[in-house]
Parts: sequence; structure tokens; C-alpha cells
Amino acid sequence: MQFRIVALNGQAAECRLVLDAHDLPAARRSAAARGLAVLDIAPVGSASAWLQGRSVRTRAFALDLFCQELLAMVQAGITVREALHTLADKEALAGGNVIGALLKAVEEGLPLSAALTAQPAVFPVLLTESVRAAERTSDYAPALQRFVQYQRLAQQMRGKLVAAALYPMILLGVSGLVLLFLIGFVVPRFAQVFEDMGDRMPPASRVLMVLGQSLAAHPALAAGIGASLLFGAVVAWRLGAGRLLLRLIGAAVPRLREMLTTVEMARLYRTLALLLSGGMPLVASLDMAAGVLPPATAVRLKAARQRVSEGQQFADSLAAQGLTTLVAERFFRVGERTGKLAEMIDRAAEFHEEEVARAADWIGRVIGPVMMLVMGVVIGLVVVLMYMPIFQLTEMVQ
Repeated sequence: MQFRIVALNGQAAECRLVLDAHDLPAARRSAAARGLAVLDIAPVGSASAWLQGRSVRTRAFALDLFCQELLAMVQAGITVREALHTLADKEALAGGNVIGALLKAVEEGLPLSAALTAQPAVFPVLLTESVRAAERTSDYAPALQRFVQYQRLAQQMRGKLVAAALYPMILLGVSGLVLLFLIGFVVPRFAQVFEDMGDRMPPASRVLMVLGQSLAAHPALAAGIGASLLFGAVVAWRLGAGRLLLRLIGAAVPRLREMLTTVEMARLYRTLALLLSGGMPLVASLDMAAGVLPPATAVRLKAARQRVSEGQQFADSLAAQGLTTLVAERFFRVGERTGKLAEMIDRAAEFHEEEVARAADWIGRVIGPVMMLVMGVVIGLVVVLMYMPIFQLTEMVQ
């Protein structure tokens, strides 16, 4: 019988293989004899919880809550192993096994960072590397506390951006429904009144009437097209096309472009501050921070990293690649002179996060009224086109 196995090798790297064995225990023993720490095992052809349910668990797993609970237990003096036992029992009641896999790896002698590395879809590299740096002193509390704060601040900034975009999106949705009601329900009834006008109807009104009658005659088709467009928009956003569109729009709107750039810089500085505070070397931190940036910005950061590795100043290297602002560059130079670079980078992140909050508030106040004005003009134009035949009939009667 064949078994599909997911395990960690001697270098704490994940590997997958298929072994022949009489039963499940024999397969585990065979993998252990090869020096592998088994994370998941299932017969070939069956549904493996690790292989097939991984994405579901990734979406459902509460990473922030896990870090906060683990931090609270570690600060109370509970060992990591005991804390994972408690959290695994709690998670088992909810039907999950992410922490159970962590506990199994730790009980088999692997460090916590290696156990986290085995589940990259669940635990981000920033957390893994922060924990790996903390293992040098066996003091996990500061690393977990910094990561929890990092997540909280990132969520706050994301929440401010979402709040700024929420009102315009609601306004756009409501306006679209009003337009759909006017064109699909009201316009066809006007069209019945104006059937005898023929070519005497204004061309624009005629096009509107034809569109309204088409929607009324094929409501299922119209609903299907609308649902397809909505589904396509969601898929495009998840694949990154929506973000690319947002960046293209931002490139044309100076204020929005400045805000998007500031968001990237704040995220970069916050990530670097987290890694440097945890004891990561500067060059390695720059390498890792590239993973949280868009591809174009990541390329520039790697170029800056190369300059730093060659012995150039951190502030000069980032400034040469356009990865600093005037304020951030001053912070960095002070940090390099005083030996408090991590602290100064953290202050630069705070400064730019506050700037993002102000920009998001300004954009929310401006875009809402502008969209309301535009949608009011569009809806008003539809109403005018509906009544234009009446005006024309009035002139003919006179």
C-alpha cells in the first residue's frame, strides 16, 4: 500500500514523498528511519487534510488571535510546548489542526521556527524569522509582542483605507441600482407610450428606449451578465488586476499617487523596524522586506540592498532608489549616527502611517461628493432622455 507523506527533513525544509508500507504506523516508522519528521500522512488516493484542505484552514486560521494567546501564555511563564498543548486542545474543539501540526513538530525536537516554516501558507515569513531570531535567547515574548503590534498597526492602516473607499463604493452601488431600475423598469413603460412617434423620436431617446426594452424582454440574460461582471471583477481583484488598475488610476491622480506611495513606504519601514528590532541583520532584513512590496518596488529595494551589502550607508542606498521621503531620510541618518536605526525606522513608519490616515480622510471627503455629482448627472440625463419625446410632442401639438 502506498502512502503520501509531507515531512520535514534534517534541514527543516518541507518535502513530499510516496512510500510503500503495510499500514499507517509502518509508513510513519519508515519515514522516521529516513530522518524525516512527519507532518501529514494519508493513503494515496484518499483526501489528505494537509494537501487538500490546506487553503481552507489557511483562510479560517486566526493568526492574530493565535499570536496574542501564545504571547499571553509565554509572558505568564508557560513554556512554548505547554502553550501549544493548550492551544491545540482548544483548536481541536473547533475542528482544526494547524496548531496540532506545530505541536507535533515541536515534540519531535524541531524548534518553533522550523515548525512554523513547515506551514508557509498559514504563518508568514516575518513571524517565522522573528521567532527564529528570538530562539537565540529563548525569549519569545518580545518577538511575539512586536509581531502582534505590527499586525495591529497594519490592520489599522488597512482599515482606514477601506473606510475611505467604503462610502464611494456604496454610493456607486446604489446609483447603479437606481440606473438599472430606471432603464429596466421605467423606460420600457415610457417606450410603450411613444411607439407611434417612430423616427420623430430624438435619436438618444430612441437608443435609451431600445436598451430598456431589451433589458425588460430578457431579464435573466441581463441578470446573468451583471453577475458575470461582478464575479469577474472579484476574480480580477484577487488576481491582482484590480490593484494594477488602482495603481494606473493613481498614476493619473497626483494626490492618490502620493498616498499609494506613502502606503508602500510605511509598510516597508514598519517591516524593516520589526525585523531589525528582532535582531535580524540589515542586509537580511532588506531581503525579507522585499516580499511585502509590489514587484517594481521590490526590484528597487533589492538594488538598495546590494548597495548596503557593498558598504554604503543605509539612508543613501534607499534614497538612491527613491525609497525615502525627506522626513524618512532625516530619520535614517539620525539613526545611523546614533546607532538607533531600528528605532528611527519605526518612527518614520509611524509618521507615514499618520500621513496615510490624513490622505485617506481627504480622499474620502472629496471622492464622495464628486461621485455623487457624476452619478446625479448620469441619472438626470436618463430622466431627461425619457421626457424629451414628451417635450417634442408638446412642440408638435403647438
